[in-house]
Amino acid sequence: MMKKFFMFFLLINISYSCSGKDNVEIIKIGHIGEFDYDIWNQIDEEIKRDNYKLDIVYFNDYELLNKALNDGDIDLNAFQNYIYFANETNEHNYKLSILEKTFIAPMHIYSKNFTNINQIQSNAKIAVPIDKVNLSRALQILEMASLIKLERYNNNFYSLSNISENNLNLEIIPMEASTIYYNMDKTDAAIINYGFISDYQNYNIIYYDDVKKYSPQGQKSYVNLIVCREKDKDYNIYNFIAVSYKHKIKTYIEENKLKGLIVID
Repeated sequence: MMKKFFMFFLLINISYSCSGKDNVEIIKIGHIGEFDYDIWNQIDEEIKRDNYKLDIVYFNDYELLNKALNDGDIDLNAFQNYIYFANETNEHNYKLSILEKTFIAPMHIYSKNFTNINQIQSNAKIAVPIDKVNLSRALQILEMASLIKLERYNNNFYSLSNISENNLNLEIIPMEASTIYYNMDKTDAAIINYGFISDYQNYNIIYYDDVKKYSPQGQKSYVNLIVCREKDKDYNIYNFIAVSYKHKIKTYIEENKLKGLIVID
């Protein structure tokens, strides 16, 4: 009798264990870059005890991430700043919501051949992101570096047509942000989004985009976000992930493990 009871108890345990594994909820997070890979791994370990698992889905195209989230192909995304989010949701009528504001990332000017911004010569080729949000930011960085001047205007974004002075006759080449790093041999300099340049040992930063010097409005515009669908904004596990990420990235920044980023409280 005891033997039969033991076998029955064992079968129940096995069945329960298998059921637990089958019921793990996979949370897909759309992302660009691997600079925060360790942080996502830590969060994955934290949520395992509650039967959740992270699946980081890496993208190479900014324009796909919000559509994928809106369509339900992913559950969260963590790649964009506020001004990009506002433009995308307004332009495409996406029903998305901000869970957390996390950090501000710089957009430095990089070069393989030069070590100083003053070495940029006439007719130099400079690669910039092609999407209008990051192109506008890149042009403003070129102006801060005293390479061009922009005409002031009331629209949201600058384009190449807003360049009022280009004394060095620079050839400014818009291209997909994900491809700029791999085309640096063909250019004299490039402005690259932080997520696409996590390993820049072979290149020099010739102009530092110091985000600490941004105006309060500038910091608000370029703060990075963790975003969900509007209908999911009160889902506890999504909020836990967003808060945990914000806490961990803050620690990494304060410990100087991620240089150039600044924390947003």
